[in-house]
Amino acid sequence: MSLTRADALQAIYYAIKELNPQLKPERRLQESEDSLIFGESAPLDSLDLVNLIMAVEQHIMDLTNDELVLASESAMSRKRSPYRSVSALADYAVEVANEAAA
Repeated sequence: MSLTRADALQAIYYAIKELNPQLKPERRLQESEDSLIFGESAPLDSLDLVNLIMAVEQHIMDLTNDELVLASESAMSRKRSPYRSVSALADYAVEVANEAAA
């Protein structure tokens, strides 16, 4: 599977656009690599995070025609969560895609 960081960011931004209308204004995410997603001082709760990750996975599939699973136990057990920010999630998506291609 080939996934560029730009494509990963595009998929995340599409997912943010889908999720934001469901969130209260103070909890909406910005379409920025610096935006916090989940964790201390971040706007999303665990259910919102699941919805975002599912949407990102769908948009990656739409872009690449390949399925990519971003929600995993290994991701949850990392010392630094790949879900903490938009940038971290994009990096993680590319990492998972590269592992799947290997």
